[in-house]
Amino acid sequence: MSHIEQIPPELTWRIRKEVLYPDQDFAKAILEDDEEGMHLGLFDHNQLISVVSLFIMQDCMQFRKFATIPGFQNMGYGSQLLHYLIGIAEQQNCRMIWCNARKNASGFYTKFGFSETDKTYHKDGNDFVIMEKTLI
Repeated sequence: MSHIEQIPPELTWRIRKEVLYPDQDFAKAILEDDEEGMHLGLFDHNQLISVVSLFIMQDCMQFRKFATIPGFQNMGYGSQLLHYLIGIAEQQNCRMIWCNARKNASGFYTKFGFSETDKTYHKDGNDFVIMEKTLI
């Protein structure tokens, strides 16, 4: 049985490191503005398996560092967490939600109504595209 709850930023770091930065220093998993965000964790049988960090700026929400432990990927946990954070954006009356998506994950976000913008970049060996979803 899974559940989602707000967690302190420190609990996101191990999963961020393992999933997003496996070959880099642990410090890469820590954001300078972590203390300003809201961090969510999805737990399966009390094991933290997926994390995401939310940052609301005016009437827009950006989510960052969305990561699910490899052994739990493609099982619907990421979808559950994404639905949950979209609900938070709606409750906060955000007009838009967006992320810097790894290009190879853009299809996942498209299934939830996100659209690719023309803003792309390359960083740390990955291609990224900014994706957004209009809520209002």
